[in-house]
Amino acid sequence: MKNRRFILAAVLMLLVFLLPTGKGGQVKAAGGYTIYVNRRTNIVNVVNQKGRLVKAMYCSTGRNYATLSGSYNTTAKYRWQTLYGGVYGQYATRIHGHYLFHSVYYYRTSKTSLSYKEYNKLGQQASAGCIRLAVTDAKWIYDHCRVGTRVVIGESRKLKTPGRKLLKVSGTTGWDPTDPDPANPFRPTISFKKKASKKLAYGASFDPLKNITVSSKITSQKDLLKNVKVSGKVKVKKPGKYKLTYTVTDPKTLLTRSLTVTYTVGKKPKKKTKSTEKTTETEKTTETQKTTNTTQED
Repeated sequence: MKNRRFILAAVLMLLVFLLPTGKGGQVKAAGGYTIYVNRRTNIVNVVNQKGRLVKAMYCSTGRNYATLSGSYNTTAKYRWQTLYGGVYGQYATRIHGHYLFHSVYYYRTSKTSLSYKEYNKLGQQASAGCIRLAVTDAKWIYDHCRVGTRVVIGESRKLKTPGRKLLKVSGTTGWDPTDPDPANPFRPTISFKKKASKKLAYGASFDPLKNITVSSKITSQKDLLKNVKVSGKVKVKKPGKYKLTYTVTDPKTLLTRSLTVTYTVGKKPKKKTKSTEKTTETEKTTETQKTTNTTQED
């Protein structure tokens, strides 16, 4: 019995040492990712176990370097979290103590109440200490970085700039333009033109992009069309039905919208044979003779 208790105690002690703690640079990151934060440039980089960049994000760290520095391991996650000042953040991940990754704050737990004034500060120091992110980025960490993920905060490492440019929005409150929620009014739209046809003549020239129209609250149609991908293929010399799926991605928000269209290619026209041409020619001659005879009789 004593031996069993001794073994159990030894196992418990081992678990205590292996489990991730709030501050522990020596603990291996869960899930294979490491998150780097630069408080001066306000950029976040996520790298995999091989040190390759997986994700780059703009953020807002604490004013006057109020965000803690050092190496930590995340300890918890929250879908909505109450923040300092009685406001709220989406997709929060606790780094250490009261420091978290989270979205720019909302006045209520409503996606329409985001502070646009604070959102427009992404890329510069602005928070009381937490690390603010656009919703798409806060959600990415929430979804992909398990509790125990290593976070390194400081200025010694040069981080890569995100491919998506900083986005400024007008107004007081509203949706985060990057929120992937299907109800987000910032999502691009895509539709089939009213005058376009889904029926194609055999062998006709076909440009699928000419049949759709796209729009966005913040991106021009020209730029959106450059970011439309078409999956599927239409064989204009093979009669039948073909499905094409159009997907437009707004380069400013990375939000997408898709549309599936079924096109029908008609049958190949019948070629006129020599016998048919002779018959037609004979009919024309006979008709001409009849007309001539009728004229003479008159």
